[in-house]
Amino acid sequence: MILVEQGQSPLILCLPHSGSDVPKAVNTRLNATGRLQADLAWRLERVFDFYKDLDMTVIRSSVSRYVIDLDKDPSTYANAPTDTAGSLCPALTLDGKRIYQDGEEPGPTEAEQRVLLFHQPFHKALLSQIDRLTRIHGRVVILDCQSMRSQIKGVTDKGLPLVNIGSLDGASCNRDLRNLFVGSFNGLEGFTIGVDEQTRGGFIAQCYGRPGQGLHCMTFLLAQRAYLRHESPPFEPDKTRIARLQSVLKDSFSRIIDWASVGAKPQAVAAISAQPDTFGQAAGQAEVDAPAPVNEATDQTANDAGPQAEVDAGMEHEIIPVDPMTLPKLPKATDAPANKNLPLQVAE
Repeated sequence: MILVEQGQSPLILCLPHSGSDVPKAVNTRLNATGRLQADLAWRLERVFDFYKDLDMTVIRSSVSRYVIDLDKDPSTYANAPTDTAGSLCPALTLDGKRIYQDGEEPGPTEAEQRVLLFHQPFHKALLSQIDRLTRIHGRVVILDCQSMRSQIKGVTDKGLPLVNIGSLDGASCNRDLRNLFVGSFNGLEGFTIGVDEQTRGGFIAQCYGRPGQGLHCMTFLLAQRAYLRHESPPFEPDKTRIARLQSVLKDSFSRIIDWASVGAKPQAVAAISAQPDTFGQAAGQAEVDAPAPVNEATDQTANDAGPQAEVDAGMEHEIIPVDPMTLPKLPKATDAPANKNLPLQVAE
């Protein structure tokens, strides 16, 4: 299910990894490690429950990233079992442990179906909110909000800073905006900060970060020790830590909103098409190219034409209601090529 809370400010909080629902047809094939779901952004929505105070828009999915990672390119459906970081439908945990029973990993046909059921509706909903707010404000800022355990072997061996901000090295947003956000944490006791280190930005930043069109996207990754009592089941929130973090974030987000509002004019822009017309075409782009350099003074990129695929600004984006528990089990097809014309199938 896609959950959208609409606000009127120019800031969108996007939570692609906070869902935990797993369809029965997938859950019965997971092993004990997979059912633990240790790689989710557990309870992250609790951190942002002040969103109404700043009139922010929040969009999230109830579906687990073990079913599909909404911050991955949908064209990468033919996953290599050893590719933990780049897997659209992961078969391993971030530290390389198997999450499926032997021989039960999803194949390309099943991955394609998961894209149709979960990935496309999420990005259509996000695109709809971007279009709505751009018409109101002219500038829109997207925060791709994520969290992960502080210690993951092979991933955070050097230690995960409490706050991690990614901007594709300054290409997915205005650098002044990035510095403003980073600066809101500087000097705060107990806050360590990483910039374009642990995270540079994933598919969401690559797809929607278009500073030249007034769309600015930053990845905001929190170490879970910032708001959880323990980074293990049942992933219990710590009210004291959350309250302290929220007091900082309210100030940080207020600065972002003020920055986006100053000098911006409402405009109708060609919306970014986040949906492939046919499976395997990534987010309105044949390929995700390296972002063009940003002119910090004007918010303009060297390539002001934007994404390779655009849709009319007035296009209505259909949001398909999805019940994540209705995903049918497909025949095993781990070695079969994906069926490009696979229909959307929902069990009765």
